[in-house]
Amino acid sequence: MTESVKLSDQQYQLMQALWHLSEGSAKSVHAQLSHLGLAHTTVATILTRLEKRGVLSSRTEGRERIYTPLVSENAARRSMVSSLVSTLFKGDDRQLLAHLVQESDLESNDLADIKKMLADADTAETNAEKIGKKIND
Repeated sequence: MTESVKLSDQQYQLMQALWHLSEGSAKSVHAQLSHLGLAHTTVATILTRLEKRGVLSSRTEGRERIYTPLVSENAARRSMVSSLVSTLFKGDDRQLLAHLVQESDLESNDLADIKKMLADADTAETNAEKIGKKIND
């Protein structure tokens, strides 16, 4: 599996169904996504292509192929956001955050929640650094 995972909207929706199911056939994924109106053959084709790219693995059970994700949802999301930041914001995460704050209809309690998340992340990073230092001492 490659480090970088780039998925189209349809591919991401299929992967979400598989992450939800843990594993599944084209038929079970198609059933999860019935609201999209995709043909069963389209779902099967996309799953096959994702397998060829190393995003999924499959095995045969009876007459069906059962697909299993090889990448977690968090890893895919992280890779896709990293690609977005690299492409649109020249690798500057702060520009993405500034864009989201400026272009969104955030309310003051939303901003307070974001500040708390940033503070919590900073505290966790500081604690990890302290633990690492103690281990190395």
